[in-house]
Amino acid sequence: MNPQEKNTYVKQHITKALISLMSKKKINDISISEICEKAQVGRASFYRNYDSKEEVIQHHTDALINDWAEAIEKDPSASIYNFFQSLFQHFQKNQTFYKILYKQNVSSMILAAIRNRLNMNNDIDVNTFYSRAFTAYGIFGWIDVWFANGMKETPEELNKIIVDNINSFIIGAKAIDTL
Repeated sequence: MNPQEKNTYVKQHITKALISLMSKKKINDISISEICEKAQVGRASFYRNYDSKEEVIQHHTDALINDWAEAIEKDPSASIYNFFQSLFQHFQKNQTFYKILYKQNVSSMILAAIRNRLNMNNDIDVNTFYSRAFTAYGIFGWIDVWFANGMKETPEELNKIIVDNINSFIIGAKAIDTL
């Protein structure tokens, strides 16, 4: 195993161990030593890759969101219509992990992952920044409410609701021009 493969292996085991522990106890009650023991890696390996437990989870959340985004970007049939359905399907497919984030009161990591994916940083112009903020917080708001309500709606039902809302918003936008 080359050094890069070994490092990937270590990161995967640390992540898997931490998620497993978080399903049973609070993140604040989990020690780095406990994660390393469960992952069967040394503390030096942990600190070579991460500064904190939260960083492990944020990297995993970012990776999940990035994997979804890259898949939808490569999909030749992707459109605004199936964009949201695909997003909700992603959250449904990975709900075990995302529910752990909610249980741990760290669901803000989902928002951070969305912001990271949209490249929201100070290097972009103010119009782009606010536009991306509107998008990021809107998407997170839908996800947050869906999880809070027990994910009762299917991704297809949510997609229809959001597309209907977007259509109403666009139609209503003409009225804003008259202000």
